[in-house]
Amino acid sequence: MATLVVLALNAAMHARSPGPARQLAGQSYLDQVLPIVEQSNQQGQDINAVRTQAVQLGGEEINRRLKQTASGAHQAALSVRRVDAPGTVRAPADLLIAVLAIRDMAAQSLQAAMASAMSGQPADPPIQTLADVGLDLQAADRTYQLFVQALPPLGVPLPPSQWVTDASQWTPGLLTGFLTTLRSSASLAPVHDVAVLLVSTDPQPVNTDGTTQVLPSTKLLNMQIVVADDGNQPEKNLTVTATISPAQSGPSEMVRDFVNLTPGQRRTVQLGGLHPVAGQATTLVVKIDAAPGETNTADNTKTITFIMH
Repeated sequence: MATLVVLALNAAMHARSPGPARQLAGQSYLDQVLPIVEQSNQQGQDINAVRTQAVQLGGEEINRRLKQTASGAHQAALSVRRVDAPGTVRAPADLLIAVLAIRDMAAQSLQAAMASAMSGQPADPPIQTLADVGLDLQAADRTYQLFVQALPPLGVPLPPSQWVTDASQWTPGLLTGFLTTLRSSASLAPVHDVAVLLVSTDPQPVNTDGTTQVLPSTKLLNMQIVVADDGNQPEKNLTVTATISPAQSGPSEMVRDFVNLTPGQRRTVQLGGLHPVAGQATTLVVKIDAAPGETNTADNTKTITFIMH
């Protein structure tokens, strides 16, 4: 009789107030997935560390670390699928499963692409594959944010989870320079190779007309220019110039700065104060001087055509 009374009371309490039980079930789910999220965060940090230290690590160590990270990402994706999600968090749980599945696939692609690039086969580095990995990882980061937003209030703080902290590092231009630097660092012969990797204008384009960028009208044009030493030798006192044609002051106008670069270094150069002519097609040429002994100068110059309206 006592057992029946207890069961009846429990049933009555659950019938009156399902909220606490649901809250506990949701908290139990988070207690199980939070360690998996922390593992995933560590894997993202490992990838960023490899990217930052790549020149010092060398090909074999890069491949070993990326293989280890890819294995960990795969295990995290499997682990989160095994967690039983109660009905109150089932939809958000599906988002978290998607996050770790995307990171799993991206980590496998990254490891394979980097191994191919450092082997020298094929001749052309898998730039697009790596750029796609960057897009996938950004999609996973955004999906994690949606997972957090979709959760009901459970009173459990959730850590951020972001693998891509600088999206520009996954653009084809910067990836090309990154892989070129890796190959140069593996060469015993001196390699002199500098490049202009990226040019960003201020103001930024609001539209394009064919190959012409459309910028909002302004009195002054400023630029952020990313230059790099893709060789294995330090380079000193190289001139970085930005020239527009035409300009308000004449047929052209130029600004410049000087840089020193160490092997593998990327540096952002701020140039500005150019006076473009509004409503007229204008050519912007950004250039870094060739280093002494440099033979590959095709990437020393970037040209942008724009018009201000």
